[in-house]
Formats: sequence, C-alpha cells, structure tokens
Amino acid sequence: MNKTIKKHLGIRVKALREKAHLTQEELSEICEVSWRTISNIERGIVIPDLKVLIALSSYFKISLDDLLKLHSIENKSTARLEQEILLMEKIKSCDDKLLSYISDQVNVILKHFQS
Repeated sequence: MNKTIKKHLGIRVKALREKAHLTQEELSEICEVSWRTISNIERGIVIPDLKVLIALSSYFKISLDDLLKLHSIENKSTARLEQEILLMEKIKSCDDKLLSYISDQVNVILKHFQS
C-alpha cells in the first residue's frame, strides 16, 4: 500500500473515531489490537490487516469500499484529503435542516467563485 493510501486511511479512521467520540484505547479494544496499532494506523505508518479493516467497517457500519475510498484520492495532497474527510464527517452528522442550509450556502459560494 503506498504512502498516500496509508495516510488517507489513517485520516479516515481518525475522523470516524473522533465522530464516534472514541479514544484510541476504546477503538483498539473494539478492533482487538493495541492502542499503539490504532495510533500507527491513524498516522499512516502501518497497514491494518483485514481483520482490523473488517472490525472498523463493522463498528462504524460502513462498507470496506466506503472505508477505503481509494478512488477519491488520486492526485490529491494529504492536506486536501484530510480537509475533505473531516468536512464530510461533519456534514454527515448534521440534521436535515442544517444540511439544507449548508447545501444552499455551498451553492452560493461555488456560483461566486466559479464565475
């Protein structure tokens, strides 16, 4: 797994963990690994094995494809990927009314800046 993929997965796991209000220790118990393993995954240092990937996708109720989202990382910097992932996780936690408002505001911003 190349460095960009490992970093992307780490950012994704950290965002999901924080959204769920879990510590690295709590997530490590769920995945049956040490907290250091979770820390290393989040920092993009280690490649999680299939057992850990399945535990993560199961706990967060997302598919492995959604967890990895490999198609979304082509030609993007790590900083860009981190911003996208964190923004998506924040948007997913909004209620319908707030989501509608955010959508309207994004459309106004895009219209203004894409002219």
